[in-house]
Amino acid sequence: MKIMMFSINPLYPEKVTGGASKHLFHIALHLGRLGHQVEIYCAKSDSSSEVFNWGEGSNVTIYPALPFSLPFPQPYAISGADLGWMTETLSIALAEADRFYIHDGEWLLPDLYNHLPTVVSFRDNIYPESVLGTFIGKPDDVICVSPFSKSVIEATAGRFFPQLRERMWLVHNGIDFNEFSPRDPSVLAQELGVQPDEELILLHPHRPERGKGLPETIRVAAELVHRHHISNLMVLIPEWIDEMVSTAESAFYQEMVQLMDEMGVRDRFRFFPWLSNARMPELYSLGDVTLSLGNIVEAFGNVAYESLACHTPSLVSRVGVHRTLLPEDLIYKVPFGDVSAAAEQVLAIHKGQTLPWDEVDAFLRKTMDFDRQVNAYAEIIVNSEKRARLEFSRAKMTEDQAFCLAPWCYLQGERLYHDFRGTFEPASDLHGLLGRGTQITQKDALDRGISPDRWQVWLENTWLVPVW
Repeated sequence: MKIMMFSINPLYPEKVTGGASKHLFHIALHLGRLGHQVEIYCAKSDSSSEVFNWGEGSNVTIYPALPFSLPFPQPYAISGADLGWMTETLSIALAEADRFYIHDGEWLLPDLYNHLPTVVSFRDNIYPESVLGTFIGKPDDVICVSPFSKSVIEATAGRFFPQLRERMWLVHNGIDFNEFSPRDPSVLAQELGVQPDEELILLHPHRPERGKGLPETIRVAAELVHRHHISNLMVLIPEWIDEMVSTAESAFYQEMVQLMDEMGVRDRFRFFPWLSNARMPELYSLGDVTLSLGNIVEAFGNVAYESLACHTPSLVSRVGVHRTLLPEDLIYKVPFGDVSAAAEQVLAIHKGQTLPWDEVDAFLRKTMDFDRQVNAYAEIIVNSEKRARLEFSRAKMTEDQAFCLAPWCYLQGERLYHDFRGTFEPASDLHGLLGRGTQITQKDALDRGISPDRWQVWLENTWLVPVW
């Protein structure tokens, strides 16, 4: 079978730029090993415009031929001429394909694949191309990487395309436990000039994006140094790949260095070159705690769970998937923006608090099995069939329509946190109403003294979503 794939991210012969590309690599190689011919069309980059294979005899060929705008965040900031060229290129390739797989739902011209079974995997719930893709894409099968991500799509695009919910598959991102496990970090420690036996080492192994939590990491470091007098703190941060650094990202780096200076912790941070995927277990094993303290609405969040697989505790903000993917006793969680709570948790770990690693391992292996992931993708892609085109439908609302708290919100006492706004808001009246059950109707709210205007505010604020 000839399987065409699309990635809006550039792909490289010998390096991986993030979690999405990492999973694409493993899925494509698995299909190639099964004997399928896999061709991946991706964004063209300055350093990788030649056709290449992912491994000798792998049956996986990469075509870095598509002139998207790089680096992000606006890949479709291109001319009509370039978009026409890409459409022509892909349409020719798809004419001979048996299946089309869109990695992250970011090909936004669904007419191109009307004629063949198409599978879309949505890897995130925040970037414009992915969000728009959930509404305008017309896939035959949809793969979601976490229950949280699935619930977001169901409550948004699924609200207007009811058949979409019938096409959705849940396949957790997998972790290769042969690769991600505790390692000897001594060689990397020497290369980076750190002393794990004498320093408290925090890891921030994320790309330079504000939502990934670098400002929060800096403030936690300042809290540890100036309030708790931790004199041996060291925070390690990878430098982003040169050609992927935009003007905005360069400005962000400079802003963060300035924040370090203002907080008096610049000497506690060390930047190092972007590591290959194969060396990430060394980095995780080198750290005492891995921080994921941003407000980015992760659909999965590879870093936090790969770190756990290497037996380094993860401290995450209670945002997006991190709220619910792991039980409370297997990963450390703090409210977004609570720097004091995060610093206190790091201190507790530094003083000997530990996770039940046998239980962590068992949960990760059961939930994030690598072989199960790639086998499931292969089965869904190979067995996909052409279905009727998705049709728009808006259900009429009545006073008896049941609503529940949106999956991107949670209540903490009388405050509500909204993932897509990254803030807490007062919500005492909603807290009092939902305290009586998980679902409410407008009639319930009116009977309990909530005004129609207030009910409308809840809907406009996207705190509530209809239950279907």
